[in-house]
Amino acid sequence: MRRMAFAFAAIGVTAVAAAAHAPKVGHNGGPQADAGAYHVEIVPQGAVLQVYLRDHSDKPVKTDGYKGTAIFVIDGRPERIVLTPAGENALKGTASVTLPASPKGAVHLTTPAGGTSQAKFGESARAGTH
Repeated sequence: MRRMAFAFAAIGVTAVAAAAHAPKVGHNGGPQADAGAYHVEIVPQGAVLQVYLRDHSDKPVKTDGYKGTAIFVIDGRPERIVLTPAGENALKGTASVTLPASPKGAVHLTTPAGGTSQAKFGESARAGTH
């Protein structure tokens, strides 16, 4: 009986660890990563990149006065996308190339007060820096 309980506990711990490392999906269906006090979701559509911000309580963050830059590696080359406010909790920018559904790289945000944070996206992405 103890062996069985131990086996179930080990399976549960493994499942939780796997879920903790699984990529997160945001409210708009795009990849989501943490960046300081924010959840950052990217939604590429052709060459247009929408970036959505939410706080850690999952409430939309107004992006008036925010700015940002996304830097992704597309076909082995860096692609830099300037982001400007575009709606209640969104920033938007246009790339010079078509973006993949889940690009690898980072989104750097600057708040109206000058604070910065970064969200990393891709297979080896870790939580954003503060």
